[in-house]
Amino acid sequence: MTPADLAALAPLIVLGLAIVVSMLLAPRADAVLVRFVAALGPFAAMGIAVMRLGAPSLPVPALLVDDGFARLGVALVAATGLACLIFLRPAQPAREGPPLMVLATLGGAVLAMAQHAATVFLGLEIITLSLLAMTVLPRSNASLEAAYKLLILGAIGAAALLLGFALAYAQTGDLSLGAWSGSGSGMLVRLGAALLLAGIAFKFSLVPFHMWTPDLFSGAPPAVAAFAGVASKVAVAVVLIRLAATPMPEPVWSTGLAAIGMASILLGNIQALRQPSLVRMLGYSAVAHSGYVAVILASGAPLGAEAALFYLASYAPGLIAAFCVAAGIGGTPMLDDLRGLIWRSPIAGAALALALLSLAGLPASVGFLGKFYLFTALIEAQAWALLAVAAVGSALGLYFYMVFMVTLFRRDDTPRPIPQFQTADTILLLAASGMIAALGVNPNPLVNLVRLALP
Repeated sequence: MTPADLAALAPLIVLGLAIVVSMLLAPRADAVLVRFVAALGPFAAMGIAVMRLGAPSLPVPALLVDDGFARLGVALVAATGLACLIFLRPAQPAREGPPLMVLATLGGAVLAMAQHAATVFLGLEIITLSLLAMTVLPRSNASLEAAYKLLILGAIGAAALLLGFALAYAQTGDLSLGAWSGSGSGMLVRLGAALLLAGIAFKFSLVPFHMWTPDLFSGAPPAVAAFAGVASKVAVAVVLIRLAATPMPEPVWSTGLAAIGMASILLGNIQALRQPSLVRMLGYSAVAHSGYVAVILASGAPLGAEAALFYLASYAPGLIAAFCVAAGIGGTPMLDDLRGLIWRSPIAGAALALALLSLAGLPASVGFLGKFYLFTALIEAQAWALLAVAAVGSALGLYFYMVFMVTLFRRDDTPRPIPQFQTADTILLLAASGMIAALGVNPNPLVNLVRLALP
């Protein structure tokens, strides 16, 4: 292996080392030490990816690619994994939680660098199996139900993905993502593209393959739900961007992606309207946010890749902060549990209010810039039907996010739970809130990072 190979694969190497060492330490070492060693992997991978973001691409093994999309994807996945490690609270004595979180981060990094069917499948399944293992750590009825649905539906999604790649191979004799460009327009390859889209849609929480998402968000530890809602979506979005850059069989691909994207926006937001549970509301809204990214990529807009990556990066701190607050409250926080939270726990209340403000896409938050990118891309592509659905979905989302946010400020005399935070949790909430506010006022640092990733 050459020095160039080592440099390009360094994020995967450091993540792998952190997994092995922390897993070996888990049975005997102090839990704090295990978490610290595990966190070194995502921290180093994020630093390496960010430092190399604008560097020329290096040759790597044929199954992977070292380009700007891969580096930005690895950086975002690693940053999310590191943040989720901070407030991961698996039920004791399950010390395997931190190593499993880093294993899921490795899966996301592999997926972000994938350019072949083998690495796409490997990355997706590493993420899915790691999430499955972490979901059952609380050993409650809700966590077991969530894990069961993830297992069964995940197997269906994996089967569809593999069959789609198999049909493409039958047509072209090639399993790289670029094979679709020369696959022609026969019935076989169109069916393969439809199956590939179905498999990816499951991993991306798109309707009608979204059923596992709200149950996972409510049954799994909050840190696991946050990782599933951010990191896995970033990695899958990079694969979708690579496929969008390849002439896919039409109209199956763009029409199918647009249809399930619009369905996700409408159904996700409508279902979120009915949820009194914070985490289930976030689960259904995550389906809607996946739909926004899908319609951006389906529109074929020249700004599509930049808009999709910026949207996901702007969405991340709000979702992480919201789940960190949910972890501090414990259990499954209901709307009534949040009443007057800003007065009982100012840091938690303010962080959750900012997070909801950003997820709703209101001004003075980075989420507003994400929505601005969304609408700009759709207008640029003159995709008026997609634009109309996105506007309706955003209006619906504004309502239920505001219901939860207003509740935070309503006082009453009923005793309610006070969130319990460790020092690291408080630092994470302050950092996420600072990013939401600072990037909402001056988004240039994030815009520049995203543009560095573009070819």
